[in-house]
Amino acid sequence: MMFLNDSIIPYIGTDSFKLGDKLESIRAYLKENRIGFNQSVDPHKGCEPEIPWTFIAISDSITLCFVFEILFEIVLENNYSGKLTNGGCVGMKLSEMQRMDPSLEYNDDDEDFISKNGYWVTDSIDTGNVESITVFLPEVEREDFFKYEWISNYV
Repeated sequence: MMFLNDSIIPYIGTDSFKLGDKLESIRAYLKENRIGFNQSVDPHKGCEPEIPWTFIAISDSITLCFVFEILFEIVLENNYSGKLTNGGCVGMKLSEMQRMDPSLEYNDDDEDFISKNGYWVTDSIDTGNVESITVFLPEVEREDFFKYEWISNYV
């Protein structure tokens, strides 16, 4: 699948999937190109407010995350071979990525590394390799993200 090599662009998405895109347009693209996917919903029961999130998983390497049918986050892992603009990629040593991006800081709450350049990274304690890279809309970093007032910017 060609899109597994797409560039990873913080706050934008990848060459094929753009943050802010609508769920139905992504589903249509996947079906039109005969790309298999699994869709699931997390109802967020007990959260305030209880707004369901929809996830589309593609080839165990890409997870597209939607709220109110707007793509707000993309998780890239496993066989994803595309690179960030700084050259960082899934599978490389975290120490090497930290040299490329000194702004990476450990986040105890989520047990990941946050870059001031618009992405998150998780690593394997066993191997020291980057396991996933997540890019997201700028609004995800705001404290009022879960109020979902930002949605009107994308509707």
